[in-house]
Amino acid sequence: MAKERSLFKNESFYEVLFFLTALACMLAFVLIQPFGEGPDEINRFRIVWYISEHGILPKGDDPEVLIPGYGGSYAFQPMLPYMIQGYLLWFLHLFTERFDMLLVSARMVNVLFGLGCAYYARKLSKLFFPDTLSQWIFSCLVVFLPQSIFIHTYVNTDSCALFSVMMMFAAALTGCRKGFGRSQCIQLAVGIVLCMLSYYNAYGAILVSAVLFLTHFINKVPAGSITADGTASPKDRYYIEFRPLLRKGCFIALLVLIGAGWWFLRNAILYQGDFLGMQARNQCVALTCTPEFHPLLRPTYQNQGVGVLEMVFGTDFFTLLSRSFVAMFGPMIIPTHYYIYETYYRIFAAGLVAALIPVGHELYLNWQSTRHKWLINICMGIACIIPIVLCVYYSYSWDFQPQGRYLLPMLPAFMYLVTLGIKKILFLLQALSDKLHLRTFTPILPKLFGGLLLFFITAALLYSVFAVMVPHYL
Repeated sequence: MAKERSLFKNESFYEVLFFLTALACMLAFVLIQPFGEGPDEINRFRIVWYISEHGILPKGDDPEVLIPGYGGSYAFQPMLPYMIQGYLLWFLHLFTERFDMLLVSARMVNVLFGLGCAYYARKLSKLFFPDTLSQWIFSCLVVFLPQSIFIHTYVNTDSCALFSVMMMFAAALTGCRKGFGRSQCIQLAVGIVLCMLSYYNAYGAILVSAVLFLTHFINKVPAGSITADGTASPKDRYYIEFRPLLRKGCFIALLVLIGAGWWFLRNAILYQGDFLGMQARNQCVALTCTPEFHPLLRPTYQNQGVGVLEMVFGTDFFTLLSRSFVAMFGPMIIPTHYYIYETYYRIFAAGLVAALIPVGHELYLNWQSTRHKWLINICMGIACIIPIVLCVYYSYSWDFQPQGRYLLPMLPAFMYLVTLGIKKILFLLQALSDKLHLRTFTPILPKLFGGLLLFFITAALLYSVFAVMVPHYL
């Protein structure tokens, strides 16, 4: 019994169990869901197959990658994950022509990104929160959200984008804590490159990471301190460390230019200066789509004169978006249990509201000053707002597709704020318990509520995968 107790007290045991649970759920999707069940997987896979067959990247208007009916293709947009998958399949063609094995191999690239997300979730949790319980709540909210698992199981660029966001935040926060050494600068640059070459919707995280990087070099000189020039200021004064800022900033910028610049240069050459490829894609859609999908004829809420708020709250937009953020499998047709949605909504709402309560500043980011804590909180809020705004704008002006996967770039920032709110709720419950002289219950309240929350998060994932998805396909 002594060995058994020591095993369950070992943090490494729970780390391994955490990764194995995520891997098992992702593999269930990878091996069971048919080809094309992931949102638009067939049209995304056209690019992977083209690369595996020809060994080169396709142009956006190449007939082999065009989307039938809709027109255009995904080849106008950043495609680093498709490149990795395509050249992997090109190599595997030397050994097998079985399509099912090639498809699973391509999907496994995203599974690796998913495991990378789990790794950075644990790393971020320890940067955000000092206590083990909050670390596990954050990690499980980020990784075990059913839609977060699903995004890593079919051919897409969203998986790489989410990984890059978490990598950037981990590098930026580690740099803020320990200083931006060479390792943090390289990790931040790699995260930016992966983000730039995967998904435009995630670019807001680059802005947030840049703000965290820049503000690290802004310091305060307290009133009365003697400065380097031998003078003293009668009041607090802020200054910027320009030399290390420029040196390290230029180093990161150079790595990003080398890693991602080639793609935008390629676009500019191929599409008459359109380095993002967006205008070229729209023109290609207009030329290659069927009449009902023509951009000028496609009905949108914008060209119908319907207001944004009316679209969001007067239609099924908000319901579909929020549900598919939690769990909506296949081509947006396989929901999980009603009570899983309702419980998650209440957890999110309670956490976000409580996060605004100005108490418990010592409960999180305890390696930062209060001023920097507020800055990081604001940055995390901005990291949530940008994907939401882009998602609403796209649905309003281009194509009404309220898919929760468009919001996943905000996942680490969003779950940080939710976890922060939960931590403040538990802090207030403990304070209330002390005030009511129920001190016996005070130390067990976090363990009780935290344990129930972790049980729900894990059970909701396992139910969604093995009691909903697996029976649906089998």
